[in-house]
Amino acid sequence: MWQCFLELIDVTSKIAQTGIAGFAAWLAWQTFVREDAQESDVVEDITPIAAEIPDLIIFQTSKQTTTLKKTENGIECHLDDTRPGKRQGRRWTLTPAMINRILSDGDIYVDPGLKIRTGRVSIGTHTNWLYSKNLFPEASSLHHKVVELLRSANA
Repeated sequence: MWQCFLELIDVTSKIAQTGIAGFAAWLAWQTFVREDAQESDVVEDITPIAAEIPDLIIFQTSKQTTTLKKTENGIECHLDDTRPGKRQGRRWTLTPAMINRILSDGDIYVDPGLKIRTGRVSIGTHTNWLYSKNLFPEASSLHHKVVELLRSANA
């Protein structure tokens, strides 16, 4: 009788362990392949000026696009979000003085991280903005493009 009871307990614990391990694997997979989304407060939109350096799209999914634009005010970050209830437009601006400081300090960091689709870029005090690795497979390429855009606005 006790032997049967012990075997029943053993089988039940193995089933529970397998279920927990399977759930943890599924949860890890969902986290790994989840499509990231930018989050930030919106501010009023300002139309960009014509420039020889085109706008720089740094993040793009089926629902969101983040673009760095050269404007009369310096460099602006715009987030366009097609999800219902989400506002679109300018998130932040880098003034010419801020751009000078960022360029002189080298305050631009690109972290490819471990995710397949996204990494993070920080420009001055605007940290951890997502970028799409399909647009910039090499982190150094994004770094170079951001520096190029900042220099063009600083000229």
